[in-house]
Amino acid sequence: MKPVCLLLGFGLVLVNVATAGNLSGIVKFHGNKPDRKSITEIAANAFCKEACAGKTNLSERFVYGRNGDDDVLANVLVYVSKGLEGKKFDPPKQAVVLDQVNCAYTPHVVAIMAGQPLEIHNSDATLHNVMAQPTINKSFNEGMPGVGKITKVFDKPEFSVALRCFMHPWMLGYVHVLDHPFYAVSGPDGSFEIKGLPPGEYEISVLHEYSRFAPEKPTVSVKVGQDDTQKTEFGVPP
Repeated sequence: MKPVCLLLGFGLVLVNVATAGNLSGIVKFHGNKPDRKSITEIAANAFCKEACAGKTNLSERFVYGRNGDDDVLANVLVYVSKGLEGKKFDPPKQAVVLDQVNCAYTPHVVAIMAGQPLEIHNSDATLHNVMAQPTINKSFNEGMPGVGKITKVFDKPEFSVALRCFMHPWMLGYVHVLDHPFYAVSGPDGSFEIKGLPPGEYEISVLHEYSRFAPEKPTVSVKVGQDDTQKTEFGVPP
């Protein structure tokens, strides 16, 4: 397999993807789970009421799953927080897609590299407007009067950029912007996988939109060898 060129510091260094490692694991939830609240405002909007008919219409702030007998937590950002200092990575040209479906942002949480395109779709035949007020990146507020898409780029790393819709105030999604490609968002079963890590020692951190969902251990240290797969676990108490 041919090595892949990555920009590290001020020069090109060859990183062989055949010898890169992977990190996989799960985010578990310990303790009493806060209830998922119903989005009652949907009933006041004719389009959204019809589009969401027969659905549970629960807030995605807390999304739990099951993995055997263990409670798990979805929508958690898992990322390398230490071990990549001085290294620079070109952002992917392929866009990350965030859709608006049945008056909700789908998926609820996405992660993206600074400089990578974010395609925001509207799959609803109704007016949405996408608002973001980041602290570091540029704000925007664009109307999407029907099915279509817009493309945005965040130039700088920034966590927890909230996306909202003025037309439908309950709509809320999050974009995490990082300066490297080694991150993942936990799925419905709480699992995550970070692929292609160069061999080395790293600290891994997690972030949930609810500030009280702090992990039991702020970071987990891992050592990834050549062509190696490591596993780790995070516990999140209420």
